[in-house]
Amino acid sequence: MARIKRDAKALHERLLVQRGGEPEGPQTRSFATLIKTWRRTQGFKKLKPRTQRGYDFLVGYIEDWSEATGHPDPTKLTKPDIEAFLETFDDRPTSRRLLKVVLKMVMDQAVDLGWRTDNPVERIRMGQPKSRVSIWEAADVEAYAWAAIAVGQPDMAAMILMQWEIGQRLTDAYLFQIGADFLPVEGEFRFEQSKTAEKVAIPVSDRLRAVLAHVSTPGKLYLFHDARTGRPWARLIGNRLEADDTAASKAFALVRDMALTVDGARSLKLKWLRHSCVVQLARAGCTVPEIASITGHSIASVEQILQRYLPRDSTVARNAQVKRGLIQNAG
Repeated sequence: MARIKRDAKALHERLLVQRGGEPEGPQTRSFATLIKTWRRTQGFKKLKPRTQRGYDFLVGYIEDWSEATGHPDPTKLTKPDIEAFLETFDDRPTSRRLLKVVLKMVMDQAVDLGWRTDNPVERIRMGQPKSRVSIWEAADVEAYAWAAIAVGQPDMAAMILMQWEIGQRLTDAYLFQIGADFLPVEGEFRFEQSKTAEKVAIPVSDRLRAVLAHVSTPGKLYLFHDARTGRPWARLIGNRLEADDTAASKAFALVRDMALTVDGARSLKLKWLRHSCVVQLARAGCTVPEIASITGHSIASVEQILQRYLPRDSTVARNAQVKRGLIQNAG
């Protein structure tokens, strides 16, 4: 109940800011003040509503910590103080990492307001979490696409094949529209990537064109739909349609259960196809900028993915020798 009240208060304050008002309450040197001023920054306002809600959820943990520790003065917090808070999430490494990101942004407000000259969160180092991502291979794609058809989810089969080829953010892919983001006649995706704001045109294979033509039936606005409900993998929040991860995850779970009935099939996640696309493009000999232009990752993100997941195998070695002109490409 306390969390619900806090979330409602945060929403109320955001609405006041959008209407030109000011949040209520004393402007003391506290986390409450920092969080209020952070929500008024252009950086926060420009975030997508989905991202804002995610940050607000994490801020709740920070507010709980502040209350439990007697509302400490953020101008006097030290690195050990913050490390002690983050250590309470050692059993949840993803939450710990995200909390550090949000806490850094909140504490940046203390610097911007002139309360302090440093941000102690910047000096906290966290080791990279152990990778649990498995890279999809061509055989996996075929098995899961077959399974999607078998359970009556042809749009999920199309989604899997599309992600294998162009590796987009799933929250963008769920909302692809026919004739706007995907042009069936040209066999090409044309859209603005959500984070880089780059406009791209990505042609796809004849096979994927045929599959997408099959699911792009007349009268459909969105490219991908759940066969059980007939609705796109999206939900209306206010007056804005956003991707619905829950509905898509349920559909994919049925597909995975069917795929695992095949001998040798691996248990995979749909979101891993994005990293897999990066790896497969690199294996094909694409440069980092070429990969980033397709998947929408930053250059740095592509390099990090390849550093962590790209096998230094015979395929990569052969591509290198072909590029040097030492051998001919068998293909």
